[in-house]
This record gives sequence, structure tokens and C-alpha cells, in this order.
Amino acid sequence: MNIGECIKYYRIFKGMTQKQVGDGICTPGHISKIESGHLHVTKDKLDLFNQRLGINIEHERKAYQKLQTELGKWHEAMIKRIHGKVELLKETIEQNPLVKIETLNGTYKLLKARYLMGKGDVQEAAFLLNQLSTKRLSYYMRGYDHHLYYHIKGIFELLKGDAKASIDVLQKIDAKVYTNFEYHYHMALAHLQVDEHELAIHHGGISLHHFKETLNFTRCIDAATVQLVSEAKKGKENLEQLEVKHRDWLEHCDHLHDYRRKAILYMNLGNVYRDVRNDRKAKEAFQTADSLLKHGVPAHGEDSLLLNHVCRASSELLPV
Repeated sequence: MNIGECIKYYRIFKGMTQKQVGDGICTPGHISKIESGHLHVTKDKLDLFNQRLGINIEHERKAYQKLQTELGKWHEAMIKRIHGKVELLKETIEQNPLVKIETLNGTYKLLKARYLMGKGDVQEAAFLLNQLSTKRLSYYMRGYDHHLYYHIKGIFELLKGDAKASIDVLQKIDAKVYTNFEYHYHMALAHLQVDEHELAIHHGGISLHHFKETLNFTRCIDAATVQLVSEAKKGKENLEQLEVKHRDWLEHCDHLHDYRRKAILYMNLGNVYRDVRNDRKAKEAFQTADSLLKHGVPAHGEDSLLLNHVCRASSELLPV
């Protein structure tokens, strides 16, 4: 956030017009140019703006940048599913007084919505997202935040069960502005749910590459599983190839002691066997999945999306 943006956000927060802020300092036209970043502010004028707004602009800018850094770490912890770190950062961030300032807390509100969805609280997340969908509040959001909004809104639509709406929203993301390519995973999942398997494989591949680059091994399994589900539906791989791929990712699950993701892979493998009418192997795979789910961590929010999709496609031998 530059000096002009800081002046603008605190001016609006304090309910002041450009004329009131600039009175005796400069014209409203000059204030407009300062707020848009087109006019440099001298130290003398900066001191006058500090007095007029009752703040230390340079101090507030540094505090805002620190908050944005903490918010970035919070989002990264959510993406990587590091639940203890998520809770610790949430506690730290919510003690920061800047999150109470409406003109500055757009990023926080968006990430709080994602946090709530991860807990399964879709209704409260909807309340926050609806606030940011209004023209008045979205006016304060940074360019990055608009694309973060599209990402989180896309997840929200998936949780509501509207995959087509999710695709429509996620397609608005500009990858040049929003470099969190995790959103391709949600695109893949949305396309999977509407049986657009080529697109699911494509976006799953992009997200898998992103997760590998960011050393996010848990989410690599998610992206690979979406691809495996779609490959099986498309008939792109023969049975032997699909078995080998499933075994490879099951081994990854063992390394991570991730029983739930292992269960999803076994469930999908059961679907593959069922489709080739190998009822014995299908039953074994479904029973293994059922056993793993009983011993694994229950899925909530986003983590339930892939599980629920594969469950719906599975044999009645596996209770949902």
C-alpha cells in the first residue's frame, strides 16, 4: 500500500471528503492525484496529512504490510492444510487492530471466509462474501483481492453443489495477477463434477505441477486423484496403467500417514474394478476404503468435496 492509498483508506474510514483532508494543504484535485499515486507527497505535506487524519501514515503503511505478510502465511497454511499453524496465525491476526478497519480488511475477510468453509460453516462464510460482493466494499479491495474473491467464491459454489457457477466464477481469475495456481485444482474438481473430464485432467495437471513446485505433497495427492477419476471415466488408460498409478499414489499416502486420501484412492480403484466387472476386487477395494475412513480424520468443508464425489460414484457396498 503506497502513501496515497493509505491517505484514501483512512480518509474514507474517518468519513472525510477530499476537500476536508486537503483544506489549507492542497486542492481536492491534488488529493485525488495523491490517492491515485500520480502525485508525490513531500515530507512537509505528509506531516500535515498526519495531523489532519490523526495518524502516522508511514507507521500505518508498515503495519498494513506486516498484516498482509501474516495473511499470506495464513492462506498458505490453509492451502497446505497445516491446521495447527492455521489456528495459531488466526489468533495472531485477529489481535491486529487493522482487521477492524473496513477499508483495510478485505483480504482478511476473504481468508476468514475460506477458514470458515474449511470448518464447514458455509453460512457464515456466505455472510462475509456477500459483504465483499457489494460495490461499496469491493471499492476498497486491492486488485489481487478481486481475484482472491473469485477463487474463494468458486470454492463456495462448489460447496453449495453448483459446479457450473463455480467454473463461471473461477474463469474470471487473471493468472497474471493471482499467482496462487491452487485455483486450478478447484477448476478441475468443478469440471469433474459436470463430467467434463478432459478439462478436469488439464486443470488437475496444472495444479499438480503447482503443488509439486510449492512442496505441497498432501495436495499433490488431491490433484492426482482428480486426474485418476477423470482418466478412468474417459477410458484414457487401460486397467493395468490405472492400477500402477493408484499404487504409486497409495504409497505417497503411506509416507504421509494420510488415511483419508488413501481411502479416496481405494474407493476410486473400486469404481475402476466395478466398471470392468471384477466384483471381487471392487468389493475388496471398497471394504479397505471403508476401514480407512473409520480410522482417519473426518473431512469437513473443502476436504469433503472430492470424497463426496467419489462416494457418489461408488458401489452401495461402501456406506456414505
